[in-house]
Amino acid sequence: MKILTFLILCFASVTLADDFKLIDGKEYKNVTVSRVEPDGIVLRTKSGISKLYFVELPKEVQERFHYNAAIAAAYEQQGRIQAAAGVAGRGQPVEVISHGAQVDINHHLALGNVTVVDFYADWCGPCRQLSPSLEQMARSDPEIALRKVDIVNWRTAVARQFDIHSIPQVNVYNRGGALIGTVNGADFERVKRYVAQAKTGS
Repeated sequence: MKILTFLILCFASVTLADDFKLIDGKEYKNVTVSRVEPDGIVLRTKSGISKLYFVELPKEVQERFHYNAAIAAAYEQQGRIQAAAGVAGRGQPVEVISHGAQVDINHHLALGNVTVVDFYADWCGPCRQLSPSLEQMARSDPEIALRKVDIVNWRTAVARQFDIHSIPQVNVYNRGGALIGTVNGADFERVKRYVAQAKTGS
């Protein structure tokens, strides 16, 4: 019985702490795999929740999690249809849409709902303070979709694309996809005001 308990504890410790390295060299250390989706893995990190897409990961990681490109493509298409139609219920999942690479925000807007885009980095203290409030807001309100953009550092393509000079930066888009406001810093109350404005706007 003692041996069985020891083996279970060893296995749990292995599953609780894992390291991943993206093709571009970015590393995620001591993270927990929260769930596996057809197009990627969802991790719990110090700054919150991140999604690593299989196309960003080495082949051995893809094989470890049984990645299938055709199934992933169908899953992503289904997600886009649901986002466009608006998902009723308890709230929408939080999605990390970039790890330093350029991103077309228009492809990730949840049209029909309010979209909040959080620009952050794992090393940013104020980002870690703001992140739980944003994620709780999105999970509890089905009219809000949270998209997270990990700038990685100031020199990445996405930081240059959006001219990011300070983080956290939060952009709030209304149901029609128009930018309502930008909040610099961990000012959650101001984010909520923009969200309320976005809900009532066109």
